[in-house]
Amino acid sequence: MKSKWTTIGILSAGLLLVLAVGLSQAQGPEPPEGGVQPQGEAGIAASVPCGIPIQGRLTDASGNPISGSRVVTYTLYDSLDRRLWSSGAQMLNIESNGLFNAVIPYCDPPTSVVINGQHLRLGIQVAGDSEMGPHQIIYAVPYAWSLRPGAVISDTSNFAILSVQNYGASTGVYGHSSSGSGVYGHSSSGNGVRGYSQSGVAIQADGTGVIQSAAVSRLFVPGGEAVLGGTDTTDVNLTYWARGTVEVDPSSNNITRTVVIPIPMPAVLYGQAVRIADIRVYYQTSNAASYIAETDLYREELDGGYYSLIEDKMSRSSTTFTYYHIYCTSDNCRLSADEGFISVRLQLYFANGAHNITLGGVRVTLEHD
Repeated sequence: MKSKWTTIGILSAGLLLVLAVGLSQAQGPEPPEGGVQPQGEAGIAASVPCGIPIQGRLTDASGNPISGSRVVTYTLYDSLDRRLWSSGAQMLNIESNGLFNAVIPYCDPPTSVVINGQHLRLGIQVAGDSEMGPHQIIYAVPYAWSLRPGAVISDTSNFAILSVQNYGASTGVYGHSSSGSGVYGHSSSGNGVRGYSQSGVAIQADGTGVIQSAAVSRLFVPGGEAVLGGTDTTDVNLTYWARGTVEVDPSSNNITRTVVIPIPMPAVLYGQAVRIADIRVYYQTSNAASYIAETDLYREELDGGYYSLIEDKMSRSSTTFTYYHIYCTSDNCRLSADEGFISVRLQLYFANGAHNITLGGVRVTLEHD
């Protein structure tokens, strides 16, 4: 018996791409700019079932409606009628007037790539008959052409929940905001936003060019950059070592000498202003009787003056190589495009001319405003 069918409705391919992935309650922080979260118990408790809803009417070759149960197979084709995917045998329940409601079980991840915006046609075969024709085009519904503003796609999948690929010469993803975030990404453990390009720019920042990061940056300056400072540079010698350290050797007893370590650093990093969070000084003294008596951090002013950012008078007298932290809490620890010359000044006290102090260097931690 040859069967005939008429479709009443097929849900769009574009929309089902989202359903096949699944929607669940968002994890992690709220999206910025007041993004809409899934509402109600369905959005909280479970993902949206995957599948392609279809309605139609099944008749025999003479147009008489068929009722009861039939075994059918659903198949997806491309625009050239090339077979892309098949559901296998499925049970279909038909009402007395031939009407049926069904869900094509399109849920297998390996086949989900079929619904990717390309032209698709649907074929249905009733067991015992050849496949009915012509194949029905799967049209997109309005919201399959674009996401509803505030829409959220969220899941706990081990696969990408949104994949955008452009094999042409233009942009894969374009984000714009008049005052907020053009593109926002969050991941609990992986990449919130990742860019890849075989030949062009993976991630590009136009406009102000600012790239904002909550991560800190660190600069390491070796002790070998140290120079003698202050008004009295006599009775002391600096020995520079290839490993980057400097050894400060006095030739007299009971003297205090000044060593300055300039810190070359960016005041603006990737278009974003930075501030000094802390400094770490690496050192060792040959005898605890000789020590670092004072640690200061200065920032040069535009008019030639200076800001005193850190003034720490705690004595440091470790005879094993170590380091100490000092936090920068002044408002002037925030650098500017015009004022960013930084230097560390160490006051070294030597109780005996046979003692020495080795300076390993300074690490500066930068935060981004």
